[in-house]
Amino acid sequence: MHFINKYIKGDRVIWAVALLLAIFSVLVVYSSIVTLAYKYQGGNTEYYLFKHSIILFIGFLLMYFAHKVNYRYYSRMSQIGLLLAIPLLLFTLLTGASINDASRWLVIPIINQTFQTSDLAKLALIMFLARMLSKRQDNIKDFNQAFLPIMIPVLIVCALILPANLSTAAMLFVTCLVLMFVGRINLKYIISLIAVGVTLLSIFIAIGLSIQETKTSEENSPLTNRVITWKNRITNFSDGSAQANYQAEQSKIAIATGGAVSYTHLTLPTIYSV
Repeated sequence: MHFINKYIKGDRVIWAVALLLAIFSVLVVYSSIVTLAYKYQGGNTEYYLFKHSIILFIGFLLMYFAHKVNYRYYSRMSQIGLLLAIPLLLFTLLTGASINDASRWLVIPIINQTFQTSDLAKLALIMFLARMLSKRQDNIKDFNQAFLPIMIPVLIVCALILPANLSTAAMLFVTCLVLMFVGRINLKYIISLIAVGVTLLSIFIAIGLSIQETKTSEENSPLTNRVITWKNRITNFSDGSAQANYQAEQSKIAIATGGAVSYTHLTLPTIYSV
């Protein structure tokens, strides 16, 4: 404990939450990579477990050095981050690597690793929003001086993430709304922003549904395929049958049987029989 207090410092609760999430992530990865292990590594699940552990170790090192940096530097870096994130999101949407009909990734040259630009955008937007709320507290209730400069980046970033990743865009939008509420933005402006967000989402879905669905996904536009995917997920969830909710049923089986060994032996034949 003395070592932690002397060298690590920072908020103990945040460190504890990060550590717990890391531990849970190891369990999740180890129980979900069976198929990949048998397909690419001859059944060696420890390969992905070791790889994930190395990534976690590097992540904690980065966290340690990041929390040593004065927070004022992050305030300044958020401006640069947002200026980089917006064109990267647009570039990803237009020419990014498409996986499951969603362009969410850019392939980093040389190392040939994918990078999800929405992750950079999330951090940059939240830090930028915190910066703006802090600097405009003197006139935080004013529409032109406070709300408008804050609202525009939120709508732009969320709109660029939305076509390829609805869940991320929705979570980021809600997070920004919470920050605005805590930052004392006028409540009627927040409600109006919610209305604008819901309207834009409705228009986006209506445009996707208005495009005629074809027999194969290759003949559809990426926009249509994403809307069809969302529609199918809602339909499957409301259907309630085991076949329509395959992953949910597998999760229930894993919880009911318990144990790493029993889960592995139970899931593998089911996966390969589909």
